[in-house]
Amino acid sequence: MTKQQDMFDERYRRVLKRHRQLSRGYVTTLEKTGVIAHKPIRQIREAVSLSALLLPFGILFVLKAAIVTVLGEEGYRQQVDVLREGGFVEQMGAVFMQVDPITEPLSRVLSYIIS
Repeated sequence: MTKQQDMFDERYRRVLKRHRQLSRGYVTTLEKTGVIAHKPIRQIREAVSLSALLLPFGILFVLKAAIVTVLGEEGYRQQVDVLREGGFVEQMGAVFMQVDPITEPLSRVLSYIIS
């Protein structure tokens, strides 16, 4: 009995999932076999999740904080000043690499962990 119940629950979950997808919008198409099929419109939020976007930024902030920890704040600022004196690409890099409110506390935490 439990196997039949599990199979029913799985079919029920698939029906609910399909209903949620179709409730966000769908396109009706006529297949080669003559069957009319409703296909859900793919939403942007389904294609790209928020965590997939935030993970690279989080990694970059941690790496930047690690560099600040290793070089020290003064050494890091000197390196950013060297970038500011360079060409356009280096200047843009200096804008992104300057110490920000997220990097400072992360570097303090990393320095506490390292020492």
